[in-house]
Amino acid sequence: MRKSLIAMSAVLLSGVIVGANETPPVVQEVIHATSERVKKAALAMFVPDGYTIDSETASQLKISQPFSSEETNAYNTAHWTNPPVANCRRVRSFLLSPADHALKVTMVWETVCHTDGSWLIRRTTNEKEIQTMQTTLSNLKEKTEEAAKGH
Repeated sequence: MRKSLIAMSAVLLSGVIVGANETPPVVQEVIHATSERVKKAALAMFVPDGYTIDSETASQLKISQPFSSEETNAYNTAHWTNPPVANCRRVRSFLLSPADHALKVTMVWETVCHTDGSWLIRRTTNEKEIQTMQTTLSNLKEKTEEAAKGH
């Protein structure tokens, strides 16, 4: 009996460790432009859809869009959140780091909600949303590099 409990504990512990070490896939694109041009193009792409700047530094642009009350209710139902979440936002972060005569732009998508006095943060990991991030970065690269050629 004791050996089976120890074996079961080891299996459960290894599952927790593996789950803790998993990281969301990294979605990146190398763009030949300044960080200012990349940020300007990202804002031009997302502001018309209701996104606003959350924070901006030399190496990062973080924008977000609030959920509607219907979207929040649907999120609570779909994820069986208890207690329910509130004040949810779609957060899109563009992390900018130097590359050879260019910028490496990494994109991170999160859903951030307030729940029971703390924040619940979920990062995108499903294949459809990863493909959308890749397409978004490709479009961002195209718009940024076209703008750079025009100046």
